[in-house]
Amino acid sequence: MTIRVFKAADEEQHLVWAEVYCPGILDSDNEYMDGETIQKMAYQFMKDLNLRNIDVQHDNQLVDGACVVESFVARKGDPDFIEGSWVVGVHIPDDATWARVKKGEINGFSLEALVNKSPTELEVEIPPVIHGRTSKAEDHEHEFYVSYSDDGKFVGGVTNSVNGHSHAIKRGTATEEINGHSHRFSFVESLRSVS
Repeated sequence: MTIRVFKAADEEQHLVWAEVYCPGILDSDNEYMDGETIQKMAYQFMKDLNLRNIDVQHDNQLVDGACVVESFVARKGDPDFIEGSWVVGVHIPDDATWARVKKGEINGFSLEALVNKSPTELEVEIPPVIHGRTSKAEDHEHEFYVSYSDDGKFVGGVTNSVNGHSHAIKRGTATEEINGHSHRFSFVESLRSVS
């Protein structure tokens, strides 16, 4: 399981887009999939018409009216998504759930699936500090900086100061809330396998 942070949103239409799973990037269970497996999974999801199987935090309580309205595998040169990733766009008509998305309480997709596992040794290069940009919240965004321990465990991070405030980062997909808002961010793209 891994949480793929929303990369785009249309507030007026209550739509969000993000990768569901990316090839060669470790998830939170220290597992990964190759592009071929991801493509098969994405196509099977559509063939089985699982478009409304959307819950929050894997609680198996379907979100009222939420539906996958776009699904594709990102191609080479895609400006927004990692090549070979399964990407979905989800419409969230429920106002209460949409408010949680806007506030940053719900900030990405997490795949729940039964899979066949194959033991594989994988080498991943983790830079001492990973840097990027947060999503926009309120009227601004931040630069973020996160780090890992020598044994690969997420340590945390911080954002730069914008509009007189910064945010602490204590978990992997969202900043801590300051001034009534938080920001989403993604850094796992930097953790691709090197073998």
